[in-house]
Amino acid sequence: MLIFLTLGLALLPGAWFYTTQAQNVAPVVHAAIDGPKFTVLTLNLAKVTEIDQIIRELRPADVFLFQEVVRADGRLPSVAEKIAEKLGLQFQFASPESGATGSGIAILSRFKLSNPATYGVKPIDLVFRSRKRVLLGATAETPAGPVRIVCAHLDTRINPADRLRELGPAMDDAKRFDGPVLIGGDFNTNDMQWVSHVVPVPWPGWQATRVRDLMAQNGFYTPFKDRRATFDHLGMQLDWIFLRKLAATRADIIPVDFSDHHALVAVVSTAGL
Repeated sequence: MLIFLTLGLALLPGAWFYTTQAQNVAPVVHAAIDGPKFTVLTLNLAKVTEIDQIIRELRPADVFLFQEVVRADGRLPSVAEKIAEKLGLQFQFASPESGATGSGIAILSRFKLSNPATYGVKPIDLVFRSRKRVLLGATAETPAGPVRIVCAHLDTRINPADRLRELGPAMDDAKRFDGPVLIGGDFNTNDMQWVSHVVPVPWPGWQATRVRDLMAQNGFYTPFKDRRATFDHLGMQLDWIFLRKLAATRADIIPVDFSDHHALVAVVSTAGL
């Protein structure tokens, strides 16, 4: 009982922080199909399999990055492939499991995709609910020219050192590409310091700051620099889009009904760079 009381008292400052943060709901973004711009949307699908519901709530975009994509069987198409087929998009899909999975990630694109690459992430023992993770990269032939895109879904109950290590393959992929790069997805930058991957100690902004520092050191910036919730619970900012040699002309965070994550949408261009 003393342990739980102590933990509860430790969580109070964090609970106050979360409940006093302003929640911003952004307007709809329309796809940029003319000129040297394109629209990208990243969203954790929360293992939802109702294709029509997902498509109905998605905002228009030229490139989609999805996490927690379900594939019921290794012989069957994933949810991402079904969405791509309905929307007439190209797609790349990756999963840490060869058969059924709820941990798939995908890149869907109105533009041609080439040079796909899947990167395994070294598993971390989280004591319970541990997962295998992968990162997925592909090159999109956008109106702004070839853009390297990496979709990521990082672990939950880890501290910044492990989180930065999990981003290592994305950094290496970007270094091999001379042109513009976009890295996005669910980075799980929760506002906690984790003791033995189990006990959370509130530390607002710590994880996000470390990730942003790493990205800045590698030439990336994010148009989502102001703290805004991307996750329903506790108002945490878990999801990100980072850009290198690209400029965001607009960036919005849009709640959707079917997922506990919010969609991040950015209109990007190489203009002026």
